[in-house]
Amino acid sequence: MKIRSHWSLWVLLLSGILALSLIQNATAYSYVYVVNSYVHGSNPDWSTVAKIDGEDLSLIETVEVGDNAHSIAMVQSPNRLWVTCPDSDHIAVINPSTMELIDNIEIEGAQPTGIAVSPYDSRVYVTFSETGEVGIFNPQEMELISSIHVGGNPSSITFTPSGAKAYVVDYQEPAVYVIDAVRNALITTLNFPGHAIQDAIASPDGSTIYLANMDQNKIEVIRTRDDFILAPMETSLHPRGIAISPDGQYLFLGHYTATDAYVDMIRLSDGQVVSTASIPSNPRCIKVSSDGQRIFVTEHNEDALYAYDVSGETLSPASHVDLNSVSGQQASPVGLVIQEVALIPSGKMIIERPPRPQDLLPNEPIRLIDTLPIKFERYKYTMPLKTPPT
Repeated sequence: MKIRSHWSLWVLLLSGILALSLIQNATAYSYVYVVNSYVHGSNPDWSTVAKIDGEDLSLIETVEVGDNAHSIAMVQSPNRLWVTCPDSDHIAVINPSTMELIDNIEIEGAQPTGIAVSPYDSRVYVTFSETGEVGIFNPQEMELISSIHVGGNPSSITFTPSGAKAYVVDYQEPAVYVIDAVRNALITTLNFPGHAIQDAIASPDGSTIYLANMDQNKIEVIRTRDDFILAPMETSLHPRGIAISPDGQYLFLGHYTATDAYVDMIRLSDGQVVSTASIPSNPRCIKVSSDGQRIFVTEHNEDALYAYDVSGETLSPASHVDLNSVSGQQASPVGLVIQEVALIPSGKMIIERPPRPQDLLPNEPIRLIDTLPIKFERYKYTMPLKTPPT
């Protein structure tokens, strides 16, 4: 028994060292999935989702979905993209590897709009702007299992990193509905001035929600401990898209103007703008890579995806891609999501790490998929791996 136990420990130790060595020497690349709503121009009764290389922004493939597609989220198990299509009253489910439409989940009369995946239990939460509800879905069965009535016209949703709470933005009220995501119950409603609150983002430590108040030229601040509204941060013209760095030290804020718009990098310790980069007119949605070195921005009016590199406190343009892949139509991109992949140098093993609805925490361990394909020249088999604890 002692000898057997001794050898088991050595095998476990060597396996751990090998896995750690492979991960540490892995290089990462990413795919960006963009929802093109096509609401400008002739406004057809369909939309598309584009798959884009996160490095050079080359357009890889597109798939057609329902009318006026709006928001997108990535589910880890099974690995799927969920896309809301409010004008078609359904949610499109896509295989990101093949870019094939798997299913349309019909929610008649609901207008599904915002979407996020709960870090607490991996359920998919969708705002129903027509009925004033938040629907909760089982991603494995692709079924609606419950709903929470919040009232108003809920438009987007953001979770705290722990998944304990969800903050649902109502663009029209304007208000934020706070949900206890463990008990699935409405906690409180927070009201704000103005008439055009936009995207919200949670700090990586879960202590704060930042909310773009577009017509008030402010960033609203919510303390999550007691859902108390703190003093807002004054900002420049019409903030819309918002994101936060993985270390929680910087906000990235897109400002909507008719011409000569811009994206700011704001240091949260003192509220100062440390860097600014230009964008044509409407930076609709912003996402940050897990290493914090690149941000992606959908340009809603100019039908493009922009990438900016982040180095220290400098934000610099990297590349952009025209999303008008359909002749005579304007793409009008809205939501986006990043899928990051770690590639072992030998090219023999791939570890996929789908992002959470909010930015990943700094130094968060890579989550291994349940079955890891190991390819050799003459043999092919699968090695079952367990997800490491967080």
